[in-house]
Amino acid sequence: MDYKVFDDEILLKLLKTGDAAALEEIYKRYSEAVFMAAFRKVRSKEVAEELVQNLFISLWTKREQAHIEKLEAYLHSAVRYQVIDYIRSKIIRERYSQFAKEQLNVDENASESKLLLQELSIAIDNTIKRLPQKTQEIFRLSRYEHRSVKEIAQYMNLSEKAVQYHVTQSLKFMRLHLRDFILMGTALGALSRFFY
Repeated sequence: MDYKVFDDEILLKLLKTGDAAALEEIYKRYSEAVFMAAFRKVRSKEVAEELVQNLFISLWTKREQAHIEKLEAYLHSAVRYQVIDYIRSKIIRERYSQFAKEQLNVDENASESKLLLQELSIAIDNTIKRLPQKTQEIFRLSRYEHRSVKEIAQYMNLSEKAVQYHVTQSLKFMRLHLRDFILMGTALGALSRFFY
């Protein structure tokens, strides 16, 4: 049977009965036109081919339920919706990809900051241990327990001037030995409680 002689209405009736040759004739008749319509929008031969393939697969699988009056108009409308769905899903994928990249950067920065703070904490402890015993104790009272010079002086039975001297010397020593962290800048926030 020569399907070329059938008009669209007859091909649709044959398609509804499951006639694969009718689908083949519809494909030959309209696939290039719907491909060009898709290609003009997506600008990708592979994507346009995939959309056209999906269109004809859908036409076949939904042949019994579909109510098609004008075959050519239906195919162009269907491929337009395929293009819209493709572009919409592409935008969603791109947004998700951008979000995932940003999230990854945030996680990496958080991990780097955590590691830097751990290193800083170890360096501070090691630097404090290098101070003379009395200076260490005064420094800890001043910076960890936030005691005033007067309180430390009374507690340690020292003059306020002596306490200020130990605090000043320990801060100079700390700045000198922790300068690498100070230069990194990111650690300044954590160091500020010691130096100011």
